[in-house]
Formats: sequence, structure tokens, C-alpha cells
Amino acid sequence: MKYLSVAVGCLLLSAVVQAEETVQGAGIEGHRYLGAMISSPQYKEDDSNVDFRSAGLLVRGGIEFNEVLAVEGHFGIFGEDVTDDGSYQIEYLASIYARGNLPLIGQRIRLYGLGGLTHFSGNVPGFRNVDETAIGYGVGIELYGNEHTALTLEWLRHAVGDIRNVDYTLESASLGLLYRF
Repeated sequence: MKYLSVAVGCLLLSAVVQAEETVQGAGIEGHRYLGAMISSPQYKEDDSNVDFRSAGLLVRGGIEFNEVLAVEGHFGIFGEDVTDDGSYQIEYLASIYARGNLPLIGQRIRLYGLGGLTHFSGNVPGFRNVDETAIGYGVGIELYGNEHTALTLEWLRHAVGDIRNVDYTLESASLGLLYRF
């Protein structure tokens, strides 16, 4: 499953590089984009006190079909959190999202919403070698310094589901940079 996630990510980035149109409006140029974010995912189980957070790096890329609709992919790797209960780690996650954009004040601020699928792999005490795919969603804001470069702030609920009948959530807050071309 790891190889499938990496292959999907590579196909998405390949499609981003091959596109050649420009999105008009909102003072933003280029409809392909790449970026990197520092992220802090948190894994929680509903019926227990299991709750851990680690730091990591997310790489993202996308294509806008018009100024409102886009498709975006994320790939992230994360650190380990060691507690009294054991070692927790989200090794990687790969996501594909539909993205809706909403231009805001002026021409350089945009809100966006994301909805799609996330696959993640990790280790949680009691559930070694977890590989899960679940629905994810989130919101973010882009603050453009010029037509091509933006500072991004994003909240994502990467996955909500159950692992062997234990309900969990995996969410994160991220800060990053984005470049449009």
C-alpha cells in the first residue's frame, strides 16, 4: 500500500508540472502550485487516554481548474512521540483532496476548503503497523506577498475512523509556503 500511495503522489505532481494555463482573477498568477508545510499531527482515540502529537513535514502540490476548483495532493513524514504507554509514530501520510477556493479581502487573501481521502501508516501501542485509509477534510488561508508566493495556515482532519473497533481521529495544524507557476 505504501508503494501505491507514493505512485499516486508522483502521478499528481507529474500532472501539476504538465499543466500550462493561468488562473485569472484574485491577483494570483499560475494554476499549478507546490509548497511545503511544517505540521504537528495529533492522534487521539475516543474511548481511551491515547493522545499523541509529533512534528513533521508535509509537501503539497495541486492544479486549479479555475479560480474556485482545484485538486491537491499531500505527502508527509513525521517524528516519533515516546510516552509511558510506548512509542507512537505516524510514519507517513498521503492525501488527495478536492479543493474549493474563496477569494477574500483585496486580491491577495484566499480561504479554501479541502475534502478527500488520506492513507496513513504508523505504529500505535496495541496496533503495530497500522495502515488506514479514511476520509479527510479541512480549511486554510493563503496570504499572498506577490502573484506567485503565499504564506499558508491550514487545519486538517486527515482521518476519522476505527482501528479494530477503536475510534480515532488524526488531525493537524500546519504553517507553510506555497509557490505558484
